[in-house]
Order: sequence, then structure tokens, then C-alpha cells
Amino acid sequence: MRALLLSLSACLLLLVNAQAQLPVIRLNPIEKPLDSAKHYQKILIVGEGDMQAHMFLDYLSAQLIKGFNSRRIECKYEYLGDSKKVNTHAALEKAKAWPHDAILQFLPIGTESEDVRALGLSRLGPQAADNILPLRYKTKRHLQNDFDIALNENTENIWFSRLTVEMIMDKLTVFKRLRQLIIADMERQHVLPD
Repeated sequence: MRALLLSLSACLLLLVNAQAQLPVIRLNPIEKPLDSAKHYQKILIVGEGDMQAHMFLDYLSAQLIKGFNSRRIECKYEYLGDSKKVNTHAALEKAKAWPHDAILQFLPIGTESEDVRALGLSRLGPQAADNILPLRYKTKRHLQNDFDIALNENTENIWFSRLTVEMIMDKLTVFKRLRQLIIADMERQHVLPD
């Protein structure tokens, strides 16, 4: 019995340790600092991709809009669609009708999703008396999203980065961290004022 309890404890520790490593965020900006900070009044945020990219960009754009608004930059987000199904170039031209100083564009490189079953603690309830141990399997969706991010002013590329995020979908705090990372790098490279 002790051996069983010890092995279950070890499995739980491995499970907690594996989940503690997510999310994995990699923001790889191209180092191209500007001589002086830009003072944007309006930024148009656009993105495209499949349904997973759409969902990811909806959450991220809401956070970016909060961050830009706190810097007195007005923003609008427009999802352009899936380039495999619609003409995203036409959708971009339509979105450009909104007056803007720059466009922050998210172009998907790839998305992956996987349902992962993991052993976890079950909630105690009326059926708990039937359980020998308070353990059950939980299914969580692990996602990976890869994007090229470009801030363009007219035809000039002002800021560029590649973003890779591996996460569990129920951990939405990752989008606040992404906002902080993206805006901090833009400030560091004088794209935005400090």
C-alpha cells in the first residue's frame, strides 16, 4: 500500500511540474531601435488565420488595446479571416478605411492543438465515497500559436517580431503577459514612448 501511495505521489509531482512549465512564450524581435520614439494616435490591429488563431488574436488584441489605450493610443481590431477561405487582402484594404497612423499585423506561421489527459485531483462531492483515491483524469487543451508580428507605418516596417506561445487554453492570464512583453519591447526600441 505504501508503494502505491508513493508512486501516486510521484506521478502527481511530475504532473504538477509539467503543467507548471506552461505557458512557454518566446518573443523574438528584430533589433532595429529607432532614434526617437514615435507618437502614434491610432493603431489598427489586424490578424488572420484559422479558428484557433482567431480565438487567440481576439484575446490578445483585447489586451493590446488596453495597453495602448493606457498610453492614449486609440485602437481598433479587425479579424481579416482565414486566407484559405476568404480574400484577406481585400479584407485588409477594407479595414484600412479606419483612419490610422500604423498597422500592427499578426500573420500566422502555424497553429497546433492537442487534447492532453492528465491525472489530477477530483472535487469532493456526493460520489466521493465511491472513490478510493480522490484522483481522476482531466482533459486539457494544449495550444501552440506562431505568428509574425509587424508594425507598419505606410509602407515602412517600424517593428517586427516572431511570437511563439505554448499554453493551456484555460490559462487566460498569458494574454496580459504577452501584452506586457510586446509593449515593453516596443518601448525599448523607441517605437512607443516610455
